Formats: sequence, C-alpha cells, structure tokens
Amino acid sequence: MRKILIILFTLFSLSIYSQAHVGVSGAMDIENDISKLGVGVNYMLLPKVTLGAGLMITPFDIDGDYEIMYNVKYNLGRFNVAAGVMTGEMGDMDHMGMNMGNHSSKMDTEPYFGIDFKLFKNRKLKIFYNQSEMMKTIGIMVPILN
Repeated sequence: MRKILIILFTLFSLSIYSQAHVGVSGAMDIENDISKLGVGVNYMLLPKVTLGAGLMITPFDIDGDYEIMYNVKYNLGRFNVAAGVMTGEMGDMDHMGMNMGNHSSKMDTEPYFGIDFKLFKNRKLKIFYNQSEMMKTIGIMVPILN
C-alpha cells in the first residue's frame, strides 16, 4: 500500500508541476505614469483555461503601493484574454494631485480585464495590457518557471 501511495503521489505532483507557470513582469501604468514590477503564478486547469494570481509593486515611485490580481484566462492561440478582480493598497498619491499626504489607503476590490500576446511562436515572452477603473497598464512578462 505504501508503494502505491508513493507512486500516486509522485505522478500527481509531477502533473501539478507541469501545469504551473511562474513569470516576472515589468510594466508601466500609462494613465498615472508609474513603473511597476510584478510576479505572476498561473495554473492550467484545462488546455485553454488558466487560473492565475499576480502581485504588482511600485518600487521606484511610491512607497507601499501594491496590487494583487486574481484572474481567469482563456487562450485564443497567441492571445490570452483575462478577466478578474484586483485589490491592493495605494501609497502617497500627491504626485497625482490628490493631496492625501503620506497616508496609504486600501483599494476596494474592483474588476479588471486584460489581454496578452505571445510575441514569438516558440518562446513564452509576452506583452500584456490590463485595464480597470484605477489603472491602465502595459508591460512585458518573462517566464522563470514554465
């Protein structure tokens, strides 16, 4: 029984590992002129459907600003269409003329959509665009674990 459990666990863990993807990204919020760095994790449920989560931070412009995004992606060949929700915290917003001082504020959970395009057929390098009420982000994503 022990050997059967070890074999099943090994096959199951290899299957999970082969369906998980991790990538890093660099982006620019074109509406607010803020640069962002991010990391994303995706798990392929079906050949065309992927569940994902991502974290974007603004290390250079605003202290304490981050966004957490949860999404579902549908594959259309070299394009992926994503829809999900995002939440996070916004740091000092004086650069946008909001006069909030040095206080950070929690963002309400809001929906967003996005698209990404695989630049090369045999590579996983992608450009993406995400849009919500608070942001319009364009960037590039590179896989680190695929």
